[in-house]
Amino acid sequence: MRSEKHSVVGSITPGTEPCWSVGRLSDAALYPEVLLNSIEQQRARGYHEGTPRQNFSNGRILVKVLAAEMLNRDREHSAKLSAADLTIEQLCPGCASTLHGNPRLRLPDRGGSLALSYARTGGWLVVAVSRAEQLLGIDVADAADPAFAPGAGELLDDYAFSPQERSHLQRLNQPQRIHQRASWWSLKEAVVKASGVGLAGEGGIPIVEGDGKHVLLSTPVTRTLTLDSRTPDSLGRHLPDTLVGALLWAPRSTK
Repeated sequence: MRSEKHSVVGSITPGTEPCWSVGRLSDAALYPEVLLNSIEQQRARGYHEGTPRQNFSNGRILVKVLAAEMLNRDREHSAKLSAADLTIEQLCPGCASTLHGNPRLRLPDRGGSLALSYARTGGWLVVAVSRAEQLLGIDVADAADPAFAPGAGELLDDYAFSPQERSHLQRLNQPQRIHQRASWWSLKEAVVKASGVGLAGEGGIPIVEGDGKHVLLSTPVTRTLTLDSRTPDSLGRHLPDTLVGALLWAPRSTK
């Protein structure tokens, strides 16, 4: 059974369906008051100095900034949330580590937490927030990345796509094939984020088209949204032309 596609507009809220937004990683420099906590600083030191470490740090800052903007959009008559007061928490259910695992967005003053998912590529970040009881995954890929191009793309096909998915790709012309690779890859990443098992999980890289489709995509209560430059985010912003992504959410009971 196919998962139901759902057209999402900019009026979504965490009380109903996920909010999502996009921003440039470099915009994090505009918010010097938003700092990394000790765990995030430890994570940052695990990245190579220079761009990798800066991208991680900027991403963590921008996640909080964009989340605050989305959550404040509907708080006309109540105190606005400060990005500096939001906390990203992670907990691995397998080893209890706080250095990895599905993230949560902790609100200040015992405000509880929200489901959180985010991804960065090509100098951009996307972030989604939703009710804590939902499974949530978002990802974005840059179709201009050489990994999706002829040559490298064929190697990716053998690694990342099922025989039926590869057969479908072979029927497309080259520009369509590049775009489909990037779009399906982002959906596969969104699926594993929502399921919490990772690409190296027991089931391997999820199938998103054809026979053997991942259980989350075979369940009618799962919702998916394709993200591209024509899809406004919850704040009315758009992805740049080369980026494509996927947003997936479902009740936690479907896991």
